[in-house]
Amino acid sequence: MNGGAETRTTNLQLSWAHRPASSEWSFLDKLELRDDRVTGADEGVPGPLGWGLAISGDARSRRIVNHLSLNWSPSGSGDGSWLSRSEVSLYWGSRYVSERLGEDDIGGWSNVLGGDIRYDITYRIDLGLSASIRQGLSGDSYSYAIGPNIGLSPFENGWMSLGWNVIGFWDRDFSDDRYTRAGPYVTLRLKFDQQTLQSLGLGQR
Repeated sequence: MNGGAETRTTNLQLSWAHRPASSEWSFLDKLELRDDRVTGADEGVPGPLGWGLAISGDARSRRIVNHLSLNWSPSGSGDGSWLSRSEVSLYWGSRYVSERLGEDDIGGWSNVLGGDIRYDITYRIDLGLSASIRQGLSGDSYSYAIGPNIGLSPFENGWMSLGWNVIGFWDRDFSDDRYTRAGPYVTLRLKFDQQTLQSLGLGQR
């Protein structure tokens, strides 16, 4: 934009999933590299994307964010015990931020640790509890999120969760992986594989 603000955004992602069919353990790791820049910003004036800018002058933000999710599902034993009807998940999100606002530089590490435990009431209904804690950049500030939820599986390879965080927080880098805002929420998960496509008639010629 001539005579106005210029912005540039770069986002690179690398993911690795390990879900062996014969194991009770699985994990997913995702690494993100983000670089956001703006030059010639004027606070309150719409930028190139039409949004009002919140700063004046030049700014840069570089972020390295890693998401690691570990899941333990001992349901494969099939003995009908309470343990075989349970599922435990652990989450660790780590972030390094380097930001420049005018002549000021801000940088440091922050982390989010989370855990979920679920128990199957029936084949299609489960009860759960989720909790998260976030460490701020300074290392001495913390935010928390905790609340119950109920899971419903209305059809094969589909799962919906209804939850309520009694307390919570919002984070731009981790909210896509863990819902931590205070209040009610709904999440939906769908599993697609070659058998799913065949049942829909998409895997046939």
